[in-house]
Amino acid sequence: MNKIARLILASGESSPDMRYAAGFSTPDEFLYFSTDRERGVICSPLEFSRAVAQARDGVTVHAEAEFGGPDRLEMLTRLAASRGVAGYLVPADFPVLWADRLRGRGLEVRVEEGVFFPQREFKSSAEVDAVIRSQRAGEAGLRRAVEVLRESEITPDRMIRWRGELLTSEILRSEIDVAMVRLGMQPTGTICAGGEQAAQPHNTGSGPLRADWPIVMDIFPRSAETGYWGDLTRTVVKGKASELVRRAYDAVLAARELGKSLVKVGADPAEIHLAAARKMEEAGFRTGRSDKADFGFFHGLGHGVGLDIHEAPRLSPRNHTPLRGGEIVTVEPGLYYPEWGGIRLEDLMYVAPAGAARCLTEAEDFLEIP
Repeated sequence: MNKIARLILASGESSPDMRYAAGFSTPDEFLYFSTDRERGVICSPLEFSRAVAQARDGVTVHAEAEFGGPDRLEMLTRLAASRGVAGYLVPADFPVLWADRLRGRGLEVRVEEGVFFPQREFKSSAEVDAVIRSQRAGEAGLRRAVEVLRESEITPDRMIRWRGELLTSEILRSEIDVAMVRLGMQPTGTICAGGEQAAQPHNTGSGPLRADWPIVMDIFPRSAETGYWGDLTRTVVKGKASELVRRAYDAVLAARELGKSLVKVGADPAEIHLAAARKMEEAGFRTGRSDKADFGFFHGLGHGVGLDIHEAPRLSPRNHTPLRGGEIVTVEPGLYYPEWGGIRLEDLMYVAPAGAARCLTEAEDFLEIP
């Protein structure tokens, strides 16, 4: 007996691999297994009927009692014996405690060092549609933010006031998030960073927003129904942008459009990244590091989007694996300088297996909001 079964122990809400394998999500952990003959899940009575209704085609739903549950160690021991396997192949994030317990029962536990489901990189038409729905919700959140900024007034000391109070990153973020929640999304970590905070790409933003300074809004909703994400970034200025900020915006926009034009089957992701980086460098925006922080363009050009917000493939200088068709990737160049903030513009691209790549983002591009 030397066969190995594949095993996931996780909740559908926390594990994209579980969501992908089982076809449904639960807040509590359950078991997924597959052998060369079958794929199945083992669920508690709380989730059994829902699993039967929602499980992916070809996945058999089992009750815990079939394997001596609810004792999970007993279930996994009996599962291995009944399927004639010597142990389990598990993903890299499998709990160490459970690996030790299984080994204590004489079962082999191997860790998949690579991606557990490489096929997740290549989306079906249904998956593309799910990402598009999330992206449209993100765009609705962006429209709400623009409405708020258009309704706002600039105070004599160049702050932004909305509905009688200073407009903060927190208020703007909440308006974006509420708009997306109404469309069935689960917003997490929406970025509304203004001024110097915008020079830190993952700073979510806090405190009052100032007029005439760039505000980076990075919006990435996850669908509560499907688990698929959208990803969208726009940068705006309430008031009048400086000449430097205008030039930086134009450089980032040109780099994004160049990057999008290069996304296609057979393209080298590293070359796409480097072409966009050169475009901004040629516009006069240098990348480097000071004694305070990195500046310029110092992150990858893009990443895959699906059941994870960041997944394969990466558009980065380290990835030379050609695009094969079926991927959904962001193209999001940015420029960041602690002296005045940052600019980032992000669209989603679908690498169609045949024909031209398709942009999945419909949001407009503009810098100033009077």
